[in-house]
Amino acid sequence: MTTSRSTAFSYNYAIVCRVPRSFADRGTQSDGRQIDYEEARAEHRQLVDTLRKCSLNIIELQEDEDYKDCCCVEDCAVIIGGTALITRPGLKTRQGETKEIRRVLKADLKLRIQEINDGTATLDGGDVLFTGKEILVGIGRNTNEQGAQAVAEAFPEYMTIPIYIDRLRALHLKGVCSMAGRQVIAVSNSDDGFEVYKQIKMRAQFSYELLKLDTDEAANMIYVNGRLINRTREEVGETCWSVLDEKILNPRHQVSIQELEKARVTLSSMVLLINKEKRARKIVSNLQDEDMDRYATIKTIK
Repeated sequence: MTTSRSTAFSYNYAIVCRVPRSFADRGTQSDGRQIDYEEARAEHRQLVDTLRKCSLNIIELQEDEDYKDCCCVEDCAVIIGGTALITRPGLKTRQGETKEIRRVLKADLKLRIQEINDGTATLDGGDVLFTGKEILVGIGRNTNEQGAQAVAEAFPEYMTIPIYIDRLRALHLKGVCSMAGRQVIAVSNSDDGFEVYKQIKMRAQFSYELLKLDTDEAANMIYVNGRLINRTREEVGETCWSVLDEKILNPRHQVSIQELEKARVTLSSMVLLINKEKRARKIVSNLQDEDMDRYATIKTIK
């Protein structure tokens, strides 16, 4: 099923996963600051509340202490229209995270599930940027060419464009760029962002307005249902905030993830967005009640 341009960024469900206590074991920043688990959970709850304000039904998964990165659900699947490609994360220690995501997408949301058959392929969802017209796939430390090929095979109605990010410091493609509107791509002005910007200009088959922002943090955002979720003014800085005020006409929500960011988590990494055309008969969280408050081939890779 092809996703029409009018519904490319319209969603009615969002999958999130609570932050496990083991998340705090991811270490400290270079300045020695440790991760405050309770603050990280509070930031995650704020994001979930903001997603609800964007007219999304939230499916909140129970945290799994065996997977300290399980709150980064974006890496577990690539979802376009009614099709979900289950990924194979670049870090082998994370590959088990896809099991519960697969179950929810297949059994509860009744999406068409595509699997990666090439055993050499690796793919993180955070390396896949769907523009509504084509798919940009970052090839680097977590996603390889075989993973990009899997994306092309799962979504043959869209051209898949490789963006090489192996020399970047950013963990994922979406760490330095994201959709900020129907034809607007926000790109960081950092060295990493500039490299991605050049490749998008050279390789993309369609034209976009490229919105340059000073920092990687500012360039990662979530565009959903005509709204934009971005980091707070304090986190992106006054210059970036002024650019957003001037260029973005859609309603905006701000969310702080200063604590979560210590583990290099981004806003988009914590959400899987789904457009489910027919409402599933029974969608439930795996939390207890008391916890519920709350076009056709890949472009030749050279």
